[in-house]
Amino acid sequence: MNINKNTYNILFALLLTMSMAKAQVGINTSAPAGLLDINSSTMGVVYPNVSLTATDNPLPVVNPQGGSLAVGTVVYNINTTSTGNVTDVHPGIYVWDGSKWTIHYKKRQAELYEQTTELRTDSDFPGDWQDIPNLGVADNRTFTPKYSGLYRIIVKGNYGGGKMVDGVDVNVAAQEGAFRFTFNGVPKTFITHAYSIYNSYVNSGTHYTNIWKESYTTLYINLTANTTYSFSLEFDQSPAPGFVNDGNSGDGLGYIGTDIPCTVEFTYMDE
Repeated sequence: MNINKNTYNILFALLLTMSMAKAQVGINTSAPAGLLDINSSTMGVVYPNVSLTATDNPLPVVNPQGGSLAVGTVVYNINTTSTGNVTDVHPGIYVWDGSKWTIHYKKRQAELYEQTTELRTDSDFPGDWQDIPNLGVADNRTFTPKYSGLYRIIVKGNYGGGKMVDGVDVNVAAQEGAFRFTFNGVPKTFITHAYSIYNSYVNSGTHYTNIWKESYTTLYINLTANTTYSFSLEFDQSPAPGFVNDGNSGDGLGYIGTDIPCTVEFTYMDE
């Protein structure tokens, strides 16, 4: 069979085009800059939507050629599991790394709850425990984790002493108490104290009160996604002899959250 020069050139061009097409694919572009080049200013790429059951289980995704799932397989998971294990999944893009699904974007959750107004503490308060404003039992505060796994809870309390009784020379006294943080019905207490001063040599007698001190406790607790947990923060001031009215009223009352509020902060830690 005779092939003229023009026919040869056409066949060569077609073969070259087919070879290039196998090497690179362009969608909405005639000059793909990679193995796959998708060009659009109004549309996105839709990954296969699947319902994963756990990060350590490849199913329901399978390799169409048989055998193990190919490393680098990408899907969009639409399912949420709440078993309380670190293998729980939630909606998002996942990549198979050969042994488990790895979420494309790290799980992040951090929430901060703050005291809203100053609290004056009474050493003789009925029932002992006083609610920290906006964090107390009466406020019915709750926290709902987005993910299952380990959370860190940092509770910070700021406490200052009230006014001492007048004296002579320079007098220092400590006012004490305890914060009680209750999470999911389980209480955790931590002790605090603050010092007040009376100096008879300054301005014919000067009191220094509310010299606040920050105290805190940290808890690490495994939580279950989409489960509502209750929490509260309270304070119980100890008897305070040496303070005005024994710390039970008036200027002898202690201070909580005057300059810096008490806080409760939840942070997801697993990933």
